[in-house]
Amino acid sequence: MVMSDGSEQNCYLFVAPGTRVSDTLNDERPFMPLERMDGTISIIHKSAIQKVDPVESLSVQPATDPYDILNVDSDATDQQVHDAYRRAVAQVHPDRVQTMGLPREFLELANKRSALINDAFNKIKRQRAAGKSELSN
Repeated sequence: MVMSDGSEQNCYLFVAPGTRVSDTLNDERPFMPLERMDGTISIIHKSAIQKVDPVESLSVQPATDPYDILNVDSDATDQQVHDAYRRAVAQVHPDRVQTMGLPREFLELANKRSALINDAFNKIKRQRAAGKSELSN
């Protein structure tokens, strides 16, 4: 995708099942959610899009490592992990998505992504707690 400032973005565009990309780009909504290659979601104004070069649907394997999901290194401090969690969940919080007036499909995607982020954060907390208890034994 080429933006109006000339920059290029490699991202996934959310298109409802049975909908063409051109229909999504030209519907009445002024904003559009995009998923970046690192899994973060950005909401951009459609007027910022200059050109879209669609590629065939890709079978993308979602990140399964909890640190990848939160976009943080495994050696990050507990505070850095917590901050990354807060940033990630704020981007896709269902309340935020709902206030944008996006279709139901986007709210469902946000709910799934929020659950994935929460699960990743809980896994990291459990792993770190188990590691600390092993050290004290």
